[in-house]
Amino acid sequence: MSPKKMIPAHLKGKKNRSPAKQKKRKLKTRPAPKTSVPRGPKAVRPKVLLFQPEVRVYPTPETLFQESAHQFMQIAREAVNERGRFLAALSGGATPRGLFQQLTEEPYRTLIPWARTYFFWVDERHVPLDHETSNYRMTQECLLSRVPIPKENLFPATNGSLPVDKAASAYEMKLRKFFGDASAPVFDLALMGMGEDGHTASLFPGVPQVNEMEKWVVGYFVDEARKERVSLTFPVLNAARFLMVLVEGEKKAAIVKESLGGSSEPPRYPIQYLRPATGKLAFFLDQSAAALLP
Repeated sequence: MSPKKMIPAHLKGKKNRSPAKQKKRKLKTRPAPKTSVPRGPKAVRPKVLLFQPEVRVYPTPETLFQESAHQFMQIAREAVNERGRFLAALSGGATPRGLFQQLTEEPYRTLIPWARTYFFWVDERHVPLDHETSNYRMTQECLLSRVPIPKENLFPATNGSLPVDKAASAYEMKLRKFFGDASAPVFDLALMGMGEDGHTASLFPGVPQVNEMEKWVVGYFVDEARKERVSLTFPVLNAARFLMVLVEGEKKAAIVKESLGGSSEPPRYPIQYLRPATGKLAFFLDQSAAALLP
């Protein structure tokens, strides 16, 4: 009698299958996680900047200069409180002269933080600093010589010693050194004027420099009457935190009406290229300049 094969208790009731005959077990596999394909940023249409100035009208030139001086002081004090310095780009001409003279009087002479104020120039005639037509000379006579601003805080656009295009490059290098890696210099205040032909800074109707988008500064021969000029470009001007356009007198009434009351799309006059990206644009007018506005 052959001995019985002893079957382990845990295998009783189960067929003893050979490995070859065992059915392959189906392995339950988890689905592979979905890999998200990284997507680029959604296409965003560039913001269309419009010519939408605030307009302030004052009854007399004296009131115009007083109110613009108060705004100047307020911007200066806020800039120093928030960022430690006040950066302004100045213009020449008869109207800024009235503002500059107002700034030398009280309370502005005392309350403006001159030691932390830095002056640049929006534009300049390509002449020596002491030339009778120099914007720098006018500012020196009417303002700089009467207030305690350090000389090292002044950055003239040109002294007429270099060819005009090289003078513009030198001024741009000066700006880039001062503002560092900024994509554009950001002035706390850009003081602007407007000519009877609608020009602002030294950017005149019909010149290609109006459309300059890469350079910070241009230097070029305008014509026999206006000679050579050095000027900041619109990308720089439109980066300012506050653009103040001073206009006075009945001779400017027609262009004020055309530029502020007429069509600006597309721009008809250089002044209509003032379209700050994040800052503010305000026209300060006396009653004579605003006389033809609706």
